[in-house]
Amino acid sequence: MKRLDYDYCKAAPVLEWMSRKWALVVLLRMEVLCNSPMKQSAQSPAGVRFGDLFREIPGISEKMLASTLDNLESEGLAVRNVRNTFPPSVEYSITPLGASFLKEIGYVIEWGHLHFEEIQEARGQAKSWNNAKSTEKW
Repeated sequence: MKRLDYDYCKAAPVLEWMSRKWALVVLLRMEVLCNSPMKQSAQSPAGVRFGDLFREIPGISEKMLASTLDNLESEGLAVRNVRNTFPPSVEYSITPLGASFLKEIGYVIEWGHLHFEEIQEARGQAKSWNNAKSTEKW
C-alpha cells in the first residue's frame, strides 16, 4: 500500500491510522472504560485490561484487537502498562496525545451521531440504485 506524502500533508500519519477499521473504535472504547465511575474511584491510574476491551467491542477478533492496540501504542496514542502483580496483569490506557486527539475528533463524532439516520438512508438509496443499475441490460 502506498503511503501518504508526509512532507505534503503533516496530518498524513493521523489519516493513515484513522482509516484503519478498528483504531478509532478501540481508542473510544478505551476512553469510556478508563473513565468509568468504577475506574475513577480506583487508587491506581485508570487503565483497561485486554479482556474487558475485547468483551466491549462487538465483532473484533482477539488478533485484531491485539494488532490495533500495538498500532495505537506505536503511534503514541495508548500505553501498555504491566502491573507488578502475581500473576502479572497488563492494562492499556490513553496517553495525553491520545486524549488530545479524542478531544478534537469529538466534533466529528458528534456530527456522525447527529446525521446517522441521514447517512444510513443515503447508503440505502445508493445501494438500491447500484442494485437497479446492475440489473439493467445494455
